[in-house]
Amino acid sequence: MLASLLPGFRELRTPLAIGYLYALALYLLVGDKIPPRATASQHLKPLYDVAHWLGKPATLAAGAFVVFLLGSVLEVSAATLSRLIGALVGGVGTPNAMRPDARRLVWGVGGQLTLLSANRLSTYCRYKVMRNIPVIDGFDGLVVEARRRLVEDLPQLPTRLYTASKDMYGDYDRLVAEADLRVNVGLAGALLSCVMAHQVHMGWLLVIIPMVLLAYRGLVTIRKANDILVQAIITDLVQPPSFEEYVSGLGTGTPPNPGYL
Repeated sequence: MLASLLPGFRELRTPLAIGYLYALALYLLVGDKIPPRATASQHLKPLYDVAHWLGKPATLAAGAFVVFLLGSVLEVSAATLSRLIGALVGGVGTPNAMRPDARRLVWGVGGQLTLLSANRLSTYCRYKVMRNIPVIDGFDGLVVEARRRLVEDLPQLPTRLYTASKDMYGDYDRLVAEADLRVNVGLAGALLSCVMAHQVHMGWLLVIIPMVLLAYRGLVTIRKANDILVQAIITDLVQPPSFEEYVSGLGTGTPPNPGYL
């Protein structure tokens, strides 16, 4: 029974946690501008009346719901942020064309995979392409295109993994939830520390350092989650649709258009 409740708890904890952080930051910015009930305007008095009529427990519950909505709106997907950073620092389609240190940055810090899994994925793509055509001029370009399609297929694979292996999917889902929590708390905490520095004392800026490190740990965790998808691909547990279509087309001599997807 506890195992069935955990996924739902994971969906609640991140919006609630960051919702309270963002709400606190907002209160520090505009809290002194909110008038008390005695001097409230005609637009605010109904809210005070409703809160008084409901009582403190119901008001706190309503406040928690509002905080949850705020957190849900402002929540950022760790996977999306990882892909965005990867695109900003050079993308994931042509790592072999970069210097080794730049490749490590793309795959290791801002990319979607750890460097080890990226290398395994490259070897797998080369093997799959080589099975369909001989090594010819432009072979490396075909491998790069195959790898690009495979990386683009990653967001579609969790659903297929759930069908193929619920245990592996459970590990993947847990890591994704941890990554989302760390990234979002890190971003919200960094914003709150900036507000505290502005409203209270500049020393609060020091809190940005652990918050940034926490967000970074979230990006590391999402790469570990994607590593599970890579293992599922390499062991043929799941099949990336665009990638499989591309390498199959190579065998017939009519590969799909590189602009597909």
